[in-house]
Amino acid sequence: MSGRSATGGTDPRLPARSAVAGAGYRAHVTVVIIVIAVLVIAAIGLVVYRSASRRRIQRERARDRLTREAEGHRQEHEASALRARESAGEAEQRLGRAEQHREEAERLQRQAREQVRLAAEEESAAEELEARGARARQAAQRHEERATDAEGRLEQL
Repeated sequence: MSGRSATGGTDPRLPARSAVAGAGYRAHVTVVIIVIAVLVIAAIGLVVYRSASRRRIQRERARDRLTREAEGHRQEHEASALRARESAGEAEQRLGRAEQHREEAERLQRQAREQVRLAAEEESAAEELEARGARARQAAQRHEERATDAEGRLEQL
């Protein structure tokens, strides 16, 4: 035993290493480094895999949520479109009824104007008849006076 350590120091308590033993040591160190590197790469791969899995799950959840949201909006769209069609149909019906009412009002206005014209004609005819009646009463009065006058003269005869 030479007392040399692997680091080249001299410690009598350490067994001496030969050149063959140094090569074995290096081979063991290389294997350990390779194993550690493989484990580190595996750990990194595991972390990357889990991270990718989490992102995939998050994307799936986001897709599901957005799908439900889109379906909800589609249902609201369909309901709103149905209400719009119903409202448009009802509005069309009411516009038709409004037109009928307007036509009826115009007909009644024409009829009212005709009634006003007829009332004016009747009033004019009544006034004319009243005037004729007044003239007839005046004539009757004159004839009454003349008849009385003639009867008075007849009695004197």
